[in-house]
Amino acid sequence: MPPQIQARQRLLIKGGKVVNDDLSVVADVYVEDGVVQQVGPNLNPEPSPGLVVLDATNKLVIPGGIDTHTHMEFPFMGSRSKDDFYTGTKAAIAGGTTMIIDFAIPQKGCSLTEAFDTWKSWADPKVCCDYSLHVAVTWWSNKVKQEMESLVQNKGVNSFKMFMAYKDVYMVNDEELYEAFSCCKELGAVAQVHAENGELIAQGAKKMLAMGITGPEGHELCRPEEVEAEATQRAITIANAVNCPLYVVHVMSKSSAKVISNARREGKVVYGEPIAASLGTDGTNYWNKDWAHAAAYVMGPPLRPDPSTPGFLMNLLANGDLSVTGTDNCTFDICQKALGKDDFTKIPNGVNGVEDRMSVIWEKGVHSGKMDENRFVAVTSTNAAKIFNLYPKKGRISVGSDADIVIWDPKATSTGKYLQRHITRQITSIYLKEWSAMGFQL
Repeated sequence: MPPQIQARQRLLIKGGKVVNDDLSVVADVYVEDGVVQQVGPNLNPEPSPGLVVLDATNKLVIPGGIDTHTHMEFPFMGSRSKDDFYTGTKAAIAGGTTMIIDFAIPQKGCSLTEAFDTWKSWADPKVCCDYSLHVAVTWWSNKVKQEMESLVQNKGVNSFKMFMAYKDVYMVNDEELYEAFSCCKELGAVAQVHAENGELIAQGAKKMLAMGITGPEGHELCRPEEVEAEATQRAITIANAVNCPLYVVHVMSKSSAKVISNARREGKVVYGEPIAASLGTDGTNYWNKDWAHAAAYVMGPPLRPDPSTPGFLMNLLANGDLSVTGTDNCTFDICQKALGKDDFTKIPNGVNGVEDRMSVIWEKGVHSGKMDENRFVAVTSTNAAKIFNLYPKKGRISVGSDADIVIWDPKATSTGKYLQRHITRQITSIYLKEWSAMGFQL
């Protein structure tokens, strides 16, 4: 909430439609000290000089968004992502997201606890909104297992991410996946995977470069859909072998989404996370003649050149086959992207999205008629809160919930350039178009 409202500590939101994942109702919301105290019609709290009243007539009052996947000031591929925890969370709030979950990622052989403490030291002095941290498991040993247990018991960590890609950097093998999933199961933590076949990517990259393909299009050509789908199926199989629920981050392809959908129909506990980029644009941009434009879209897994992919993923997000949405916000400016000017394998992987996510999903999901306002709240906030043990403090507007509240104007419009107003300069946004709905205030 804005500092001036924090200081006054009392807030009354009048006349809006309160939208949760399971119910919409016209009601007032009364907040004290950052916690919802009352939700109901015609609330009249005791008048006070410190009471702030906001008129939300004809607007939606929704739980603040939770971005399940960000990488602020991340040291990666010879550079560091441009958005730090200040600019990144400032952009998040501007877009209607009131909590991010970032990743503490140790190098192979390094301490998970030290990585957690390092990321926390970067975030604590800078964040403008609530945040939490997933922790990555990039290697395996008894020490790693002990640190996972300590992080859960002493630091409140409840999710761990394993990479099946980035060979020789973060990638773990199937045996290590089995051990990590088993540990997550014992601890009651959420097991996450970046699902791509790292070995096939490495071989494919060599093949592309040998053929003289050095531009951004080589990035997609060396890691096609089947590379993502194969790893997704393998991760689900290994997780099922140890009866461990699985969360697949950044679902980018129709093939991978189908694997997740089929597994859920078989009764396996699998959550799929498409991101703003995979829902809002496609990989045809890798063939753009402007190298800087094409490079701006480079991320891993890549966006898919099949232009029907965003619509397909949105359909599955709307019907429940996919569960939550993040952004994988990991921004690099053109100078940083130019590290790979002559070799696509050296282009830092990452796109923006933390500010745009809510608007992209409203435009492509609700405005298009694929989902209603309640499902919108579910996939942008509530489901994430439930999966990561934040609910009902987060992801809901009810008595006792945190006052992470967004007033959303379903009839407002804004341009892509406006959306960039809080993004670090020099970053090329991949969402330059007019969205049909985006207006809100906190």
